[in-house]
Amino acid sequence: MPWTAIDRADGSEGDDVPQLRIHFTDADLARTRLKPEIDLMWEIVGSVQLLQHAGGGPAFDGWRRRVRERVRRDGGLRAAVQTLVSVAPHAAYFPDFLTPAADEPGIDAGVEAVLATPARRLRAEVGRLHPAGSAQAWWLAGLARGKPSALRQLRQALRVYFRTFLEPHLPVVEAGLRTDCADRIRHYVHTGPEGLLGRLGPATSWQPPVLTVDYPVDRDLHLDGRGLVLIPGYFCVYHPVALADPRLRPVLVLPLRAESRLAAGGRDGDHVGALLGTTRAVLLRSAVTGGTTTELARRAAVTPATVSHHTSVLRSAGLITTERHENCATHLITPLGLAVLTAGSGGR
Repeated sequence: MPWTAIDRADGSEGDDVPQLRIHFTDADLARTRLKPEIDLMWEIVGSVQLLQHAGGGPAFDGWRRRVRERVRRDGGLRAAVQTLVSVAPHAAYFPDFLTPAADEPGIDAGVEAVLATPARRLRAEVGRLHPAGSAQAWWLAGLARGKPSALRQLRQALRVYFRTFLEPHLPVVEAGLRTDCADRIRHYVHTGPEGLLGRLGPATSWQPPVLTVDYPVDRDLHLDGRGLVLIPGYFCVYHPVALADPRLRPVLVLPLRAESRLAAGGRDGDHVGALLGTTRAVLLRSAVTGGTTTELARRAAVTPATVSHHTSVLRSAGLITTERHENCATHLITPLGLAVLTAGSGGR
């Protein structure tokens, strides 16, 4: 039963922000891990909620607009989205069973894990929803009872939604996750799990043995030796999200850093490519998280000599800086470079 960020969606702050306090033991620290692979079910739920509000910044504007345009034209797609919105509303609660713990890859395995939810749990979790309309209430009542027709509708909606709206966007999602995970893994290698927990984002604070997260509700979660699975989420915005049922495997879904989304190029149109050229645009995005000449060459699929030529141009324009250590050159984006990346979509 995840809780979502609606209270602070407007960016307001105050001294009375409720908090989720996650209590660690030494065994929990040893068992805390980062999931580097995309979690399709969490991304489905996060993206469905993103359609219900205008937040998240320019990285999502083009995707959200394209989804809404297709939904307006296609009744089948509209029905699929309406089904998922009713079971995963942008509210303080949506059911845990939509994001199963099974690590099986692929959308079909994920959907079947959702549909395999035991009847008692299905009834309890769906029963906590408060549908806005009578049609939603009728369908959710059938889902709570495990009615075959309601389960088939949910299966169809999940598959259609994923194939139509998420699967084409997966290259951007995966690029953002790779960038984000690479940075977190580097911190883990150098500082261990405590160093990783100390850099989860501005909504979190690590004061051993407690990780505190700004949250819509005030609660405590004791890991009791089970550890914590950290899941970077492309469509997760505002603050980390956890499951409300303390008996389930503890997870914390983390919003991607803004620079990770920038590096993935997940915006409407490629104004940077039009301005700088495709290769230089790729190199500029790669420099958001920093990289050597060899690393940038691999990301852009060009030779190191080509990277050296283009980074010289970008450096002369003030878009990147280059730090040299012995025979290694590391390229980093400048504030002006970041402004170029965001200006076309954020400044319209």
